[in-house]
Amino acid sequence: MKTPKFDSIQPQFCINAKMRKLHRLINMAYQKKIRAFGLRGSMLSILFIIGKQTEIHQKTIAEMLVLDPSTMSRDLKKLMHQGLISIEKGQDPRYSNLKLTDAGKQLLEEISPVWEALQHKLQHILGDFDIQQIDELTKSVKENLNYLKE
Repeated sequence: MKTPKFDSIQPQFCINAKMRKLHRLINMAYQKKIRAFGLRGSMLSILFIIGKQTEIHQKTIAEMLVLDPSTMSRDLKKLMHQGLISIEKGQDPRYSNLKLTDAGKQLLEEISPVWEALQHKLQHILGDFDIQQIDELTKSVKENLNYLKE
């Protein structure tokens, strides 16, 4: 049976598949290095953001990292269970602020050199131009997201 619409599809050109492949390859490198610390990539990103802010709440972090609410909630629960973050009431009663605990600060001190070494290695592999292209691609998709959702 002929399927003209499907027959014209060439999956090797799928942009989503290409981006997911790149994500998986880079994520594997990070996971290999940070697994020993009991973290996943999104958890480490959350810790880094909390550690660099004096006051920040869950919604802001989720928006920064483009994390869905369930992933954000799950990661925060794990980080709290590990004693790495705490939640404090903010000035705005609708939002609670996330803070690093002393254990969270200590973990970031231990993991930072590992992360930095991998970051430098990947910067060397990709080069400044490719990294700038990733930033440009991200910016372009984000700016045109409403159009893409249609």
